[in-house]
Amino acid sequence: MPPSSDSISLYRRHRPGSFDEVVGQQHVVRTLRNAVEQGKVHHAYLFVGSRGTGKTSMAKILARSLNCERGGPTVTPCGECESCTTIASGSSIDVIEMDAASNRSVDDVRDLRERVAYAPTGGRWKVYILDEAHMLTKEAWNAFLKTLEEPPPNTLFVLATTEAHKVMPTIADRCQRFDFQRPSLEQISEVLTRVAAAEQIEAEDAAVAMIARSASGSFRDALGTLDQLVAFGGNQVKLEDVLELLGAADAELLFDAVDAVIAADPRGVLLGVEKMARSGRDPAQFARDLLAHLRHLLVTQTVGEVPNTFVVTATDAERLSAQAGAIGAATLVRTIDELANALTSVREGDDARMAVEIALLKAARPDLDPSMGGLLRRIERLEQGGTSTPRAAGPVAAGDPPPPAVAKASSAAGPPTAPPAAEASPSQETEPEAPADSSEEPEAPAASSEVPEASAVSSEQPVPAESSEQPDPSESFRDAETESSSEDDPPAGGTVGGPTPEDALATGRGGGSPAVTGPAGRVGFEEVVNTWPSVLDKLRETSPALAATFDGARPVSLDAEEGLRVGFPAELTFNKRKAETPEKRELMADVIEDVLGERLRPTYVLLDDEPAPAAEEAPSDREIDHDALVEKLKSEFDAEEVG
Repeated sequence: MPPSSDSISLYRRHRPGSFDEVVGQQHVVRTLRNAVEQGKVHHAYLFVGSRGTGKTSMAKILARSLNCERGGPTVTPCGECESCTTIASGSSIDVIEMDAASNRSVDDVRDLRERVAYAPTGGRWKVYILDEAHMLTKEAWNAFLKTLEEPPPNTLFVLATTEAHKVMPTIADRCQRFDFQRPSLEQISEVLTRVAAAEQIEAEDAAVAMIARSASGSFRDALGTLDQLVAFGGNQVKLEDVLELLGAADAELLFDAVDAVIAADPRGVLLGVEKMARSGRDPAQFARDLLAHLRHLLVTQTVGEVPNTFVVTATDAERLSAQAGAIGAATLVRTIDELANALTSVREGDDARMAVEIALLKAARPDLDPSMGGLLRRIERLEQGGTSTPRAAGPVAAGDPPPPAVAKASSAAGPPTAPPAAEASPSQETEPEAPADSSEEPEAPAASSEVPEASAVSSEQPVPAESSEQPDPSESFRDAETESSSEDDPPAGGTVGGPTPEDALATGRGGGSPAVTGPAGRVGFEEVVNTWPSVLDKLRETSPALAATFDGARPVSLDAEEGLRVGFPAELTFNKRKAETPEKRELMADVIEDVLGERLRPTYVLLDDEPAPAAEEAPSDREIDHDALVEKLKSEFDAEEVG
């Protein structure tokens, strides 16, 4: 006795019965309609698409169109004749459905090949539908190949698969292939609304939108969820019931979580996760919903408006647009990366709630991320939040970048002598300008003809280390503005490029002083020295062999003319030659740019003034005990003394 219609699922009960009832897949519908009308039906079709996109339903529509007793072949089967009803219920003797996952052997295919020889009994066409066709073995495909290529008259094969790359090429090229697209949210919502009206189910628009969103592009999943909700709460489907059944986060929780990230509010982040957990929702599902919400923000931010496809997700379009304008692009992409990494950790066994909390905290507070990427994000945030007013004197807060190395000449050492090429004429004297952003190094004003300029000293000219100190940058600005000079305190404008004791110590060379600021005025030599271990660590990730050649090498200077100079000890001449090849030099420049944020092309030099390791003195002949040496050789090499 066939089951009653009430016991059949909504998906089976509301499968499309004709081409006109199909939602989406217009390229497939148009081709098959024309083939039926013109009598040009191919003997084999390959339907490819993700689960729940209607591959098997389309195959049954084609079978009903060919075997309808009222005017078939026709593109509008009646759905009432015996052929149409038996095909819909799966009991037709002329339409055979096979599950290739459980009937994948050679014997199964041989049995199918024997039955193919029989003519259709009830209808005009015999149709074979093979679900999960990619599961057939290679031997089974080879046994089926000749039958598929030359089937008996009025015999049709429809192969449905979700993994087309696993179908043998010799099989695929004998079929007409159709790729089924994943339905959009509007198309799924349209089907849900139509089914709800037919079943007299009262469903809120927000509930329908949430069901469509959770279906992940599958009609079958969407109708299955609706069927489950009817069993859960009757014919009244509300958003609260959907959220409780699916464990999905509603729009308010998603907006609040992103608002906390934008405000860099770690307390708000944790309270939002706590609110989500208390509601009984799954943290992993919350992370997936939040990722979808962030994608909507990314698309809205890039396009400049909220696409119509997002309206169906039950979110406030105005608030979505406002939030997309408030969050920075870097913060948005960083949050997406952190959540994606959190979901990967959850799949590997980590606690879901902790993974989501850490991901959102890292997105809201880059200073909580100890990696080099977190350090770069903190620098980026400081640059974005900087002002044109110089930093006042006082202790440096944690996480702030170090102040620029500004040297101030001492009157006890006297004014240094600059080479003629570096001296500034009175006509070149200019007023100093306040920097546009506090994250950049201030440019030093040109010195007057009366006061020698310490920054004009070449990097090759020695400067006494005891004649320099590092004052507060604000004092240098005030000194430069007043251009006051005295015996005890020369102008600060002429000391920006001067060396510091730390610079002299970092170079290790008494005959030169590196420039403090880089060629572009953003990266200082002190920063290069401090981050040099990080540069080598980054280089080991990309090229361990090249990183090994830099063992013992170190930065020695940084100026606008020669760029970054890296010194190798005299005994590492071979390593220096290996590092000087063009491709390795460019690779090193790329790594420096990744770490420092500025491209510095390195130049390699030898540190001739560094003493080479002292070699051990070889013992004289009279100190060698020949008998002891012979005995040691005999014991080490298991040798015998002959002759």
